[in-house]
Amino acid sequence: MFTSIVRELTDRIVDELAPPTATETDSGESPRLACRLASASKVGADDAEILSAIVEVARARNVLDAAQAQLVRTAERAGIPFRKHLRSAKMLLTEIGVPPAVADRTVRNGHHTERFTNVGRGMRDGSMSAEIADAIGVGVATVAKRVPLDPGEQQRLARKLALNTTPAEVKTAAKQEAIALAAESDDPDLVPASENPELNEMSLYVNDEGRVEATMDLDVVTGEELNAALDPLSRPVPEPDGSPDPRSARQRRADALGQIIRTYLSGSDRPTSGGVLPHASIVIPTAGAPGDGVARLGFTGPVSPATVALSLCTSAVARITVDGEGVPLDVGREQRLMTPGIRKALAARDCGCAFPGCGRPVTWTDAHHCTPWSEGGETSLGNGVLLCRMHHTLIHQSGWEVFIGHDGHPWFLEPADPARPDRPRVPIRSHARRSMTSHADAAA
Repeated sequence: MFTSIVRELTDRIVDELAPPTATETDSGESPRLACRLASASKVGADDAEILSAIVEVARARNVLDAAQAQLVRTAERAGIPFRKHLRSAKMLLTEIGVPPAVADRTVRNGHHTERFTNVGRGMRDGSMSAEIADAIGVGVATVAKRVPLDPGEQQRLARKLALNTTPAEVKTAAKQEAIALAAESDDPDLVPASENPELNEMSLYVNDEGRVEATMDLDVVTGEELNAALDPLSRPVPEPDGSPDPRSARQRRADALGQIIRTYLSGSDRPTSGGVLPHASIVIPTAGAPGDGVARLGFTGPVSPATVALSLCTSAVARITVDGEGVPLDVGREQRLMTPGIRKALAARDCGCAFPGCGRPVTWTDAHHCTPWSEGGETSLGNGVLLCRMHHTLIHQSGWEVFIGHDGHPWFLEPADPARPDRPRVPIRSHARRSMTSHADAAA
């Protein structure tokens, strides 16, 4: 019964939108929607009809979103996800290709339509979009977390939030309502929203560019602790020639967060998962394997060869080699990473980041292979150097070079200057061995 009604409607729309045939194009008399759109007036005669149709299609979309939300909610009540061995009702949609964010919203709307009369009515008659409906439901929950609301107050708030025209406006209005209601409350036990850790939220997702975006909403104590952790790591670091740090404050803060994360993942005194310390994973296909041959990080996806080389130098990332079928062949070799003994020797020699002009503490550094391990380089004191993440990235992604000299210490070479190809590239001593003179190769 359910299927036949929806299928008949869908088939009708598909038929209406099928491209015009040659016969229909020649005659110009077909009543189908696609044919009428193809022959629409270019001088304004059909403007009103087209605009009206846009409104009706938007309404139809809202109605179909409402139907999907009700169907998923019915499936949830009937226990279908459990019988299909799915973790949640959301997976009923993601299994058929619905994006996870849309699936989450659809499941929530199934509950919102039951809880709020105006949301259910608006979605069913097509006057309210799925996005607005979800924003209202989430907005009421936002207020209810801060100030207790009885069912009647929640219904009134849902109607008030529906007066806004965009999800962003609904979200803003909900926060304003929460602040106003909290200010009016005389409940001595009411925890101020700024101090309530139960309201803490964080989202983490990969954007269309492949970068990771995060948003946080934290209580004042957690926020104070976060700032205390970031502040000492966010201070400017001068360039090797003494010029100011070119990074903005926001860039330095992001670098500081990365350093905190890597320090945590490199430590051994942290919670395990199944007895194994959690690490980020980089999956590397073997040469000649089917597919695009591109290495991928477990969460964020494809990465460039430079990032692969950078990742293989840090103990915070585990290497996994797979064959053409995606079956792991190995999960790295222990000798790829500097042993505790070698790390101690590097610390004693380099005294921190060895890049000229840096000197960040040992605890902030990665152990870099001068000759890459993937190219036969040994994991040894004679092939290692300590670099902070900023300069480690610089070595991998620019023309800077580092090598161990005959004296057993790191030496650095600036990138070649295309404008001055004859200019000699003079080796520069590591930071711990430089003096305050202007000579780049002066001994400490």
